[in-house]
Amino acid sequence: MAGEFYISGLTQNSFDYQGYLEKYRELKYIPLNLMSQQVEQINQEREALSAIKGKLADLLTPALNLTLETTYDTKTAILSNSDVVDVTVTSDAVDTTYNLTVNSLATANRFKVGTVNTITDVDQTITTSGSLNINYLKDGVAQTLSIDYTNKSLRQIVDEINQSGDVQASIINVGTTDSPDYQLIITSKNTGTDNRITGIDDSANPGDDTAGVFSEDNTKTYETVSAQNAEIQIDGVTFTSQTNEFSNVITGLTINVKELGSTQITVTNDYSEIKRNIETLLEGYNNLKEIIRVATSKGQPLQGEASLNTIATGVFNIISSYLGKYGLTDVLGDAENTRGLLTLNEEAFNTFMERPDAKDILKSFGDALENYVGTYSDSLTITDQRYQEKAANLEERIATMKESIDKEIENMRIRFAQLNTYLSEMQALQARIESFAAGLSQLNNQ
Repeated sequence: MAGEFYISGLTQNSFDYQGYLEKYRELKYIPLNLMSQQVEQINQEREALSAIKGKLADLLTPALNLTLETTYDTKTAILSNSDVVDVTVTSDAVDTTYNLTVNSLATANRFKVGTVNTITDVDQTITTSGSLNINYLKDGVAQTLSIDYTNKSLRQIVDEINQSGDVQASIINVGTTDSPDYQLIITSKNTGTDNRITGIDDSANPGDDTAGVFSEDNTKTYETVSAQNAEIQIDGVTFTSQTNEFSNVITGLTINVKELGSTQITVTNDYSEIKRNIETLLEGYNNLKEIIRVATSKGQPLQGEASLNTIATGVFNIISSYLGKYGLTDVLGDAENTRGLLTLNEEAFNTFMERPDAKDILKSFGDALENYVGTYSDSLTITDQRYQEKAANLEERIATMKESIDKEIENMRIRFAQLNTYLSEMQALQARIESFAAGLSQLNNQ
């Protein structure tokens, strides 16, 4: 239409720059995301390497144990009747067989102590003055425990006796529930005749059982269990002990008697610690081989890292050189399912340990394995450090790039905001011009 004035685009709405900037940021972050994925992959590889290194380190302790002399200086005692005695053995013991018979067990002396008058309440205060004297031996030396019972109850007397280190007391009721008669049981804390009770008397009634509190009448106060020494026979020779322990009878043996009877004691080398360490090593090898197999398989963090298999191969070669050549190892599983995992051949192990050079062979085996584990542990540590440095460099680059992108987008945000302001001003100007043009058009039409 003649006289109309129009500026293209200025009448449109404001530019939606926020959505544009977010899309722009998303595109810019693509290489950052790729690098973050690389960092995650590296961390997974480090975690897998750490697990392999841990399984390798598990071999170190049993390998070291096989190099120690103490691993081989162990003996054991085989008992034909373990109910009769317990035996502990040191490396000083001689390999032989003993015939042992237990004739008696060591017992502690025990006395029942009656009272002159019936005591029906263990907490009733005794008003009579006097002392209960317990005469006994301690390792053969005469002793006396004197308890002043004046203004004390029977329970308090027992508590005081039990505070001593050599005898102990308890309360029994020789009467009935309705008509109690409380008396004492005195027992030596230590067994044997050198720790027996030699007499019990009341200071208030010497030779007179009508006074005092505790009776000296042998029908009321008497021995209930005699003190007794333990007695054994070893190959026809008799030995006695104040306790049930015989520690100085046979060099390297400590014998604890438990009941009457006979048994054979056979002292021989103890291979259980050696066997345990070898079994631990074989199990450690199996675990190492499996974790490497899984970690390097398809879809796993270390996929294709075939060089890691050389670690398990090296361990296998050492095992094969020192153990396999003597038939000490068998392969686990059948021909179809086995993955080369190893187990100990116990029969071959027992035969091998009879060799005079068995200890030297196993010490050399432990030495070789210890050195190998140390070398590859250091190598894996260096590899892990390289991975760590690579991840750190990537993270630094990510941080730098992110800062740069964020700064760029913020600058763009400011410019777009300024552009929006400019567009608003232009739209306002456009409206005024259109209004002015419309006014001119009306004047022309008039």
